Amino acid sequence: MDLGSWPTDTDARVVAVDLEHSTRLRLSELGLRVGALVRVTHRAAFGGRVVAIGADRFAIDGRTCTRIALETPGGTRP
Repeated sequence: MDLGSWPTDTDARVVAVDLEHSTRLRLSELGLRVGALVRVTHRAAFGGRVVAIGADRFAIDGRTCTRIALETPGGTRP
């Protein structure tokens, strides 16, 4: 399931980030990379999401959200 479809107030593990190199690098600098545990905290405008990684929170636009695949922390995709 992609980040844009993931329910709010739930944890997830990033399994794939299918974006161009520069965007993938920037998200990696923020902590959003394959294997990272994230918490989807809010829905943002136009399909975006606010995610928390540790104490940090940031918004991701809807188009980018569709390119980030997630699974439950236990390893299953809902």
